[in-house]
Amino acid sequence: MSDYTEKSPVVQTTHGKVQGILLKGLYDDQFYAFDGIPYAEPPLGALRFKEPHDVKPWHGIRDCSKPLDKSIQVSTYTKLVEGSEDCLYLNISVKTLKSNKPLPLMVYIHGGGFKSGDPSRRAWGPDYFMRENVIHISIGHRLGPLGFLAFKDPSLGIPGNAGLKDMVLALRWIKANAVNFNGDPDNITLFGHSSGSMTVQLLLAIPQTEGLFHKAILMAGYSMEVNRLPDVEYRLAKHLGYEGENVDRKVFEFLLKEDSSRLVSADFLTDAEKGKGLSMPFRPNVESYVTPGAFLLAEPIVLMRSTWSNSIPLMLGANTDDGLMYLSEFLTDPTVLQQFQTYPERVLPSTLMNGTNTAQQRAMGVELCEYFCQAHGEDLTLGHLRALTELFTINTLHSQERVIRSRLAYSQAPTYLYRFGFDSPDFNFYRIRYWGHSIRAVTHVDELGYIYVLPATFKLDKSRPEFTTICRMVAMWTQFAATSNPNAPLTQPFVDWKPLTSTGDRMLLDINEDLKFISQPEQSRMECHDRLYEEAGIKMF
Repeated sequence: MSDYTEKSPVVQTTHGKVQGILLKGLYDDQFYAFDGIPYAEPPLGALRFKEPHDVKPWHGIRDCSKPLDKSIQVSTYTKLVEGSEDCLYLNISVKTLKSNKPLPLMVYIHGGGFKSGDPSRRAWGPDYFMRENVIHISIGHRLGPLGFLAFKDPSLGIPGNAGLKDMVLALRWIKANAVNFNGDPDNITLFGHSSGSMTVQLLLAIPQTEGLFHKAILMAGYSMEVNRLPDVEYRLAKHLGYEGENVDRKVFEFLLKEDSSRLVSADFLTDAEKGKGLSMPFRPNVESYVTPGAFLLAEPIVLMRSTWSNSIPLMLGANTDDGLMYLSEFLTDPTVLQQFQTYPERVLPSTLMNGTNTAQQRAMGVELCEYFCQAHGEDLTLGHLRALTELFTINTLHSQERVIRSRLAYSQAPTYLYRFGFDSPDFNFYRIRYWGHSIRAVTHVDELGYIYVLPATFKLDKSRPEFTTICRMVAMWTQFAATSNPNAPLTQPFVDWKPLTSTGDRMLLDINEDLKFISQPEQSRMECHDRLYEEAGIKMF
C-alpha cells in the first residue's frame, strides 16, 4: 500500500499530465487529491449551450492541487451569483496510487435542482470515503439555462440536455483514465443525490452510457417523467428584454449575447407558478430531433423498460422526513401558508401537476390535503406542518416506488432499498440550516452529513452514535461499490440487507442508531397517490 512519501504526485492522463496534492482528512486519514482536471473544452463563446467538446491535450504538467469554479449559479446560501461558465472539470480523490489490486471508483453527481450546487470538496469533502480503499470522483457540469436550454430548430444544434451530455463525456474520460489513478475501469459506481439522483436515473435509462459504469446508487431524487415547462427559452429572453417573436433562431441569438450572470439570475416564473411550488424551469427535456449525441429521445418511464442497466445492481433510498425541505419557510413566512391555502395543487408531485389540467390539479391537491391533513386547502394552518411533511415525504417515496416497480418488472439484477432515519440533535445539518433547533426530523440532504464532510461538519468523539453511523454508511456504500453487495464486514454482524423481491412486503434497511431490516413503514400511505395516478391515466412504470 501507499506510504504517502510523494507530496505532489504527477499522473499521466489521456490528455496530459496532472499534479495532485497529499491531503489529510478530518480524522487524519491521508489521501491524494487531483482537483480541477479538465475533461471538455470550456463551453464559452460559440460553444455556449452546445453539447460538450473533447478537451484538447495540454503540454507540461497541469497544477490540480485545488478545486476550480463551480458552474455559474445563484448561490442558495448567499443569493449572489457565483461560479463560472468555465466549469467542466473533474475532482479525483484517491486513497492510494499503489495497491495489489486496482481500486473501485465511485463517481458522484451533486444535487441542487439542476440550477445550483458545487461538485468540489469545498461542499462535499470525501474524507470519510478516503478511510476506505476507493477512488472518489465528482463531476462539474453546466446548470440552469446554460446546461438545459433546448430549441426545436435542428439548424441551431441545441436539442437540449447539454449539462447531462457533459456527464457522459466525463464518464468516458473517467473510464479511459481509471487505470492511471490506480482504478479499475470495470468497477465504476455512479451515485447522486436529489437532482443528482434524478440525473443518475436518466444515465441508467439511456443507451450511450452502457459500459461506462457498473452499478448505481439513487439517493432521494426520482422522476419517471421530465416534467419540463414549455417555452422557457422564450420566457427567459423576454424577461431579459427580448422584444421579438417566439422564433428559435432569434431567441437563441439574443441569449447567446446575454451576460451569463443575468442568464442564471433571471427569475421569470409567475406568482401563480411560484404559488404552485414550481422552482426548476430549466431541467432535462425529451429531445425533439435525433442527433449523434442525442441523450433523451423518450420519457425515462419508457426507456427504463428495456434499458441495459436492468442488468446492473442498484441501491436506492430516501430520508424519513424528506418532505420537510419543501416547507422550509412555512413557520416564518406567512405568504407560504397563504400559497398552500390558495393553491392546494402545490402539494402535488410534479408528474401529476404536469399531466393534468388546472381543474384536475386543484381537485387532486384538495384530495391529497384531505387524505394527509384532514383539511381542505384553505383550512390549512401552521398546525399541519407534520401532516404536510408526511405528504411531501410520500411524494418522494412514491416516485421512488415507481422506480422500484419498474426494476421489479424489468430488471434481472438486485435492487437494495434503504431508509435513513438517524435524528441527531447537532449533526443533521440541513434540518438545522432551515429550522434551527426548533424541530427534530431527518430532512432532505441530512444523510449526506454521514458520507461527506460539509462546511458545517465538525470532528466527532468516536464514542458518539453519529460517528458509528458514518462508519457504517461509508462501509456499506463502498462495499456495494467494491462487490455489488452492500453487506460490509462492519455491518453484517448486525443485519442482513437483502435485495427487494416482487412478492411480499417492501423490505428495507432502516439506518438509525441501530441497523434493522424491516418492512417499509410508509407503504400503506401511498394508496392515495396510486389512486390519483390511475385517475390521471398516468402509468406507474
